[in-house]
Amino acid sequence: MDLRIREVTAENWLSTALLSVEEDQKEFIESNSFSLAQSMFEPEWHSIGLYDKETIVGYAMYGGNISHEGIWLDRFMIDKHYQGKGYAKRFLPLVIEHIKSIYQCDTLYLSVSPENKAAQALYEKFGFYLNGEVDNSGIVAGLVMELKISQP
Repeated sequence: MDLRIREVTAENWLSTALLSVEEDQKEFIESNSFSLAQSMFEPEWHSIGLYDKETIVGYAMYGGNISHEGIWLDRFMIDKHYQGKGYAKRFLPLVIEHIKSIYQCDTLYLSVSPENKAAQALYEKFGFYLNGEVDNSGIVAGLVMELKISQP
């Protein structure tokens, strides 16, 4: 695998928008089309494509309210055709490092659907923990998880 993170631009937005999760996962995350529109019209959000060589296999969106001590990893998905191949486990630390290289913050937040046990287990493997809060700010409500990140 040759994993890379690329900003979503005019050249790759369509391939990013066409990525999708399995049908039974769609209730857990907003569509990439919605997320791309959100990042276009709400400048605090940033969209990135997750690539293996030249093939886009996933998507992430980060940003949000940076007035408190952290930043949000608001979307993280691997396309249904590439799930089960280890991409999520390999990309999550790369995305975390990417975010750390841009923002000076102590905490990375995300929200996960209470029913999405697979995602919750993945995030826990990388040190995220449930902080007791609920995120009702978007279309998909979720339990808030956080990760304390150290800056160099």
